[in-house]
Amino acid sequence: MNVGTRPGIRTMLFTTLLAVVALSLPALAADGLAGKWRAEVTGPRGEVVQILQFQQDNSGRWFGTTKSSADPDAVHELDNVEVDGSRVTFSRREQDPASGMSMTLEFDLRLSEIQNSLRGEVLVKFPGGEREIPVEFERVIERADAEGIQYIAERPVVGAWSARPDDDDEEREILLDILPDADDYKGTITDTGVGETEAMRDLDVKDGTVVSFNFRFEGAPFMSSFWGRYDEVRDEIRGTMSVGGRSQPLRFERTSEGPDDVLDEFETDREPLPIKHPNRLALTARVALWQPLYVLKENERNINDITTAKMAFDGGLRFYVIDYLAVQARYARGGVGFDTNEKNLALFDPVTGPQGEGLSAPLTTDSHLSLDGYEFTLIGYLGQSLFPDSRFNPYLIGLVGRTSWELTESGRGSDVIEIFEVPVEGTDWTFGGGLGTEYAFNERFGLEFEWLWAYTGTGDETKWEDTTLQWTSQHVYRFSLGGIVWF
Repeated sequence: MNVGTRPGIRTMLFTTLLAVVALSLPALAADGLAGKWRAEVTGPRGEVVQILQFQQDNSGRWFGTTKSSADPDAVHELDNVEVDGSRVTFSRREQDPASGMSMTLEFDLRLSEIQNSLRGEVLVKFPGGEREIPVEFERVIERADAEGIQYIAERPVVGAWSARPDDDDEEREILLDILPDADDYKGTITDTGVGETEAMRDLDVKDGTVVSFNFRFEGAPFMSSFWGRYDEVRDEIRGTMSVGGRSQPLRFERTSEGPDDVLDEFETDREPLPIKHPNRLALTARVALWQPLYVLKENERNINDITTAKMAFDGGLRFYVIDYLAVQARYARGGVGFDTNEKNLALFDPVTGPQGEGLSAPLTTDSHLSLDGYEFTLIGYLGQSLFPDSRFNPYLIGLVGRTSWELTESGRGSDVIEIFEVPVEGTDWTFGGGLGTEYAFNERFGLEFEWLWAYTGTGDETKWEDTTLQWTSQHVYRFSLGGIVWF
């Protein structure tokens, strides 16, 4: 949870492993390092929460454990935990399950009790190199109620409860303390109006929600009782108190720790971004219109400036390094045609044209400039952040490739035109950049539209001296539309 240029494989592993360790750091207690620390780290599949726990034994030795929301049930020990004043150092070894790459993460942090934070760097050591990354963990403050009774999700009636029997008497309350007693329950009832507290008798909780008990305050001539039911939605116990043959409805509100107070240590501050590419590979096939872009020098047209748009196609294999970054290898077969304007074509007539000197054949509307080659692209997707719920997934793209080209007399595959007996052909670099968007029908099939500017260095001053009036490099806009298959 889906922006820009993606990190490479190693960077992805750094982020993933840092997330796994960082989220396992527990927050420190208010009086020092001991306790639990928490961090959120953005990984390849969204937010990962790390929890780290530090403790000190009777001998003064520090030790710690780590866990993460990626695998909440797995707890791992930290290595070489050292505390020197406010400085905290420790290490952790991790292995990426996909690549098998083993890494050592060495943390060097500073404890700030005023800001309740651990800040510093982690040195990631991997085969062939190392990298230092800044990290920050915040203290986890675990809440407890005034009564000291902890909330138990499976036994929600456990807790401290309060009801006011008389709205006109703001001082008087009926208090219940219900506690677990092995598989059963025990509790007390207090009437602040008379200052009496008594143990509940025959306390029974059926199905975890139906509560009944008897009680008798000191000096009372008869037994009293209560029957009620726990309301999960409102988090309250509502029922009827029977005292001396008279019944009164009561609504008990929780005064101890409740479901809203229980800290979910793996809960993130924001919803994880949706996964746009659940599959790592894709095949693309597209048709394209290649529109020449004219770059006039000295206000003179050369051969490259009288070209016209032609249809082309490309096909490729794409690999999603992470959800918002992909690399692609593709083959493009295209080219441009030539102007139908006889005046422009006449400029390059080898006999009468003022710019046709040395050409082996005149240019015609059938002449063709072929541009075929292999290209590699880097694609950064923006949809995960900008349009998380949309089927559209816009992207930015950069391109580099090697293009084989030739200027022919009458269509692709015909004789190559020469300038002073040097064929106008070659293999040169192509560079480009642009933008586009995917549109997903489902997880397997989609459409893709792309606009891209491409520059091919066909000009060569060594071969052709007059690169201004006759032959230069080629610029085109490519407008592509096609299908994409994820697998």
